[in-house]
Amino acid sequence: MYFIEKNRLIECKNKALQSWSKHNFIFEQFAVLVKQKIIELNKNFNNILIISSDYDETISQIKELRYKNLFYFSQYKSFLENISLENKKITKIFSSFDNPPFKDESFDLVICNFCFHNINKKNQYLKNLNRILAKNGLLVCNYFGENSLIELKNSFLLTDQKIFGGAFLRFPKSVTLVEFSQMLMQTGFKEVVTEKINYDIFYKDVLSILKDLRGIGESGFYSFKYKPLNIGYYKELNNTYKKEFADENYKLKLSCEIISSSSWKS
Repeated sequence: MYFIEKNRLIECKNKALQSWSKHNFIFEQFAVLVKQKIIELNKNFNNILIISSDYDETISQIKELRYKNLFYFSQYKSFLENISLENKKITKIFSSFDNPPFKDESFDLVICNFCFHNINKKNQYLKNLNRILAKNGLLVCNYFGENSLIELKNSFLLTDQKIFGGAFLRFPKSVTLVEFSQMLMQTGFKEVVTEKINYDIFYKDVLSILKDLRGIGESGFYSFKYKPLNIGYYKELNNTYKKEFADENYKLKLSCEIISSSSWKS
């Protein structure tokens, strides 16, 4: 079983902030969709909690809505220290995502953004989110799905087999849309609506892909601890990627699948 190395993940995220604005295009685009989803519900929320692995993209959109209190909760200290929120109604909270330090039924809207795929004890995590939601409260949860980076995953697999004679578990197993919906219902959520939102991104080479992943702190999910990866490995990885997943213009396609759900506390 693959466990997310939490300390490594936090280190990657904090380091990524140095060049964040060069790589955060997915977070920027999706933050607009999150706000639109909330607006379409045509419901006012008093106490909103944002648990997010983006920087300020989501909160910059959500703070434009009507609310009483807005909380920005992160386990990435550098995010909290550098974000500028000139609004007395917004509170910043630093703590681990695994154990949200809130009382029962504290919020009528919880937005969990790009965190779920990096949580090890996922069922317990959903129970915690259910606990801090008020009765009839709404959970909006978005995470990178099983088909995100599918081309990169397969290229690593083929390259490992060619160079090392066997594949290594470099990526954690992703929760499918169906599995996630079932987990929500089993945790006590109702009226679960889940969808896939797909982006196709094109790159000139595999190093550009890895640079973007490092630039948003999402490079901690594949592990190099099994075998050292040198220049020769990356060259073969790039050749494999081009052979298997390049388009007619020799651009490398990278799939980004986002699972987005909304569900109510019963």
